[in-house]
Amino acid sequence: MNHLARYQRFLDLENHLLVVRGGIAPVIAGMHAYHARHAIEPPRTGLEPLVRELLAATALGALSLAERESWGWSLTFEGMDTGFFAGVEPEGMVCVRVREAETSKASVMVQRQKAGLPMTQSHIRPQTASPRGMVEQYFAEVAQTRVRLEIAGDGDGVLVHALPGGHFDAVEAIGPGGLLPYFDSAAAAGRLKELGEVVLFYECRCSDEMILDMILGMPERDRGELFGDLPQIGIECPRCGRRYTMARTDLSVH
Repeated sequence: MNHLARYQRFLDLENHLLVVRGGIAPVIAGMHAYHARHAIEPPRTGLEPLVRELLAATALGALSLAERESWGWSLTFEGMDTGFFAGVEPEGMVCVRVREAETSKASVMVQRQKAGLPMTQSHIRPQTASPRGMVEQYFAEVAQTRVRLEIAGDGDGVLVHALPGGHFDAVEAIGPGGLLPYFDSAAAAGRLKELGEVVLFYECRCSDEMILDMILGMPERDRGELFGDLPQIGIECPRCGRRYTMARTDLSVH
């Protein structure tokens, strides 16, 4: 499989902190290939830096946990007419969707689910139009955990996650732009213990069956309005924008 992003998890031995380090650039390349393969219109050119930061920040956040979960981030930022969805799956799949949004409804909804357990849902109001700041805010307000992220323009990033008894103050004092070189130097000096590697790639879990189940889950009246008098319709995956064709007869056999 091409376009694999390799992320490493480390333990900062000196300060007892969890460190997640990696670059999202291969996933962005995979996104472009996925869009071309499925004829999905890519995000507007001016939005790519924000999409890159969003995928980098949400990936780092998901990989900072001891147990892998399914994450879904639905968000809009104040003053923007664009909203976003970003998903990170336990198997390493990452996807994003850009959509129209109402500027008056700046919000972030985070859905998390462990295998075999119910989904949890949280809401925060973003304080800045920064995906990095959004992830830090989520961990502070909802998870009540201190984290710090730094993401370079190319999507290279690091997340530092406070552990019980750890010295988080050591990284809070580092100025903007200093976190990446600090931990790269710490790794080179042997002050970080590697805990493992995680591979991420761009893909969506959507399928014909998932889209059909989504339609079948709608009230009958809404399904009728969706199809109208048409024998078939085109419908986009809400997670990645891939377009599916569903025939009315597909519903009748279920």
